[in-house]
Amino acid sequence: MRGPHGRLALHGLSLLALLCGALLSGSFLDSLTALTFADARAVLGIPNFLNVASNLAFLLVGAAGLALCAGARRPPALAAWRLFYAGMVLTAFGSGWFHLAPSPDSIVWDRLGMIAAFVGLLMAVLQVSSGVTLGWSLLAPALALGVASVLWWRYSGDLRPYAFVQLAPLTATAVSLALGWLPLGLRRALTASLVLYVLAKLAETFDAAVYALMAHALSGHTLKHLLAAAAAAVIIAAQRRGAAARARPV
Repeated sequence: MRGPHGRLALHGLSLLALLCGALLSGSFLDSLTALTFADARAVLGIPNFLNVASNLAFLLVGAAGLALCAGARRPPALAAWRLFYAGMVLTAFGSGWFHLAPSPDSIVWDRLGMIAAFVGLLMAVLQVSSGVTLGWSLLAPALALGVASVLWWRYSGDLRPYAFVQLAPLTATAVSLALGWLPLGLRRALTASLVLYVLAKLAETFDAAVYALMAHALSGHTLKHLLAAAAAAVIIAAQRRGAAARARPV
């Protein structure tokens, strides 16, 4: 498929395939909701201290991204990137609240913040890779559907729509990277970001094993927070370099 709309159509097909896979996944996804963690140590009276405190990384990265978006040298797909970085800030507070007292109710706030980041990243990748402007007329309904996926999970226990939203930006990124649809700097950054996020999910999956391997200094879940924040940090670094290059006199 050629041209901007052809690229969007191919993205649409890949996301449709992902949705079908999510709907066919059955009860497997239920295992991905963890309410107990390997490291539950309290420090200064704060339970699960490192899992709470490590969310500061999301706050710092999100604030840096929003500052970049508010500056004179703003990245393309500005609205989507603003949503992505705002989602990082919301994740810091939502995840921090959840880890203070993990429960099916508090994890909703954790996931609502992440949804904003997932939707923002998805729409940014779609716009940059296709060249089609996707403003708030599409961002707003996409965000509403993402929020609805979290609320649906809380109401029904069905995690499949939420899993689709979480994996959608990774799918769009993988397609864009494979087909060379992204500028070189962002392509390198998103490749590194994708690797870091996969490592974050592996660390989360093997929470207790990482905790034992690191002599109880750092758990897999805490490491997951740090790696996921690093995945966003490499994107900010690339956007700053891109902005500096665009501003450089020819």
